[in-house]
Amino acid sequence: MTDKKKVVILGSTGTIGGMAIDVLKKLEDFEVVGLTANKNIDLLLKEKIDFPEVRLALTGNTLKKVDFSGEDAIEKLLSATKPDIVVIGVSGFIGLKYALLAAKYSKRLCLANKESIVAGGTFFMNSVKALGCEIIPVDSEHNAIFQLLNTENSHVDSIYLTASGGAVRDLPIESLSSVTPESVLKHPVWRMGARITVDSSTMFNKGLEIMEAHFLFDFEIEKIHVFIHPEGKIHGLVRLEDGSVKALFSHADMRLPIAYALLYPGRMKLFEEFEPSGKFTMIDPDLKKYPALSLAYACLKDGDGARVVYNAADEVAVQAFLDRKIGFTKIYEIVEKILKKGWPSDLKDYHSIEAVDLEARQLTSEMIDRC
Repeated sequence: MTDKKKVVILGSTGTIGGMAIDVLKKLEDFEVVGLTANKNIDLLLKEKIDFPEVRLALTGNTLKKVDFSGEDAIEKLLSATKPDIVVIGVSGFIGLKYALLAAKYSKRLCLANKESIVAGGTFFMNSVKALGCEIIPVDSEHNAIFQLLNTENSHVDSIYLTASGGAVRDLPIESLSSVTPESVLKHPVWRMGARITVDSSTMFNKGLEIMEAHFLFDFEIEKIHVFIHPEGKIHGLVRLEDGSVKALFSHADMRLPIAYALLYPGRMKLFEEFEPSGKFTMIDPDLKKYPALSLAYACLKDGDGARVVYNAADEVAVQAFLDRKIGFTKIYEIVEKILKKGWPSDLKDYHSIEAVDLEARQLTSEMIDRC
């Protein structure tokens, strides 16, 4: 009998983390050895009930209820458990720091944190590779593209990421400035965290995914495309050199890409089968309604700093929208203005990336305060 694969979930109390736990409960050959959270100690302790021997880490507080706490809690946990696999379920820029740490101690990152690739770029990808650690994407779109590329021996000409368009997809442009956080958070397809749900409606999320795909799959910017697919059943497509297109269909359930990332290169039937029937709509996005897409392509051309700022300014602006400090359309306007300041195109280490991230957040907060 083979040894069980040891798994640590970073951000176990979040949406992705909770789904990863649900998947791992069904996998007998995996052992959850570590769970982490920022401040949600109550849910973290509740999760421990299913894994009595698991070690806990809390980054936002110092408490004796957990094994490790404080700023260095993640590294202490990883060092103590030495996992085979780390699920990166934390959101935001901090994911870059934690993903780099996880790559030092594990053999595989099941990566749901797109900010680590967007902000880290070539530096992040090279750092993980140099440590002998592999990345299996958990984002449904990138997981789909990964699967499609992995089963294709011929040249792939281009890739297509699908997008739901979010909760306000069918509203006219002129009404977007008055939409409320409540209406934007009612996502028609996926169950996700607040920021990513808002980003789905602005398409900033898809802009981040364009950047992520560029580095993750080493694809030219011009060969990465986006379709709006309201039904949420097709998660990625690739165009082959003979002109044909191959697509991946599945339920809109994040547990499927999580399970694939954990089990790769194997598979296991864990959930209800998908029936490829019904209506499948593919629409070119309206770039006037979703200017964040064009901005993402521009940031890729402008270099490292622009990508970091695109993510940082958006994160701050989205929170301001959720806090009712700014309107929905102000999110894009603010990010665009912050980007116009001009940012370094070549960032070679974590500290340089972090410095740009912090400056962008400060400038964005100051601009919001003046609104």
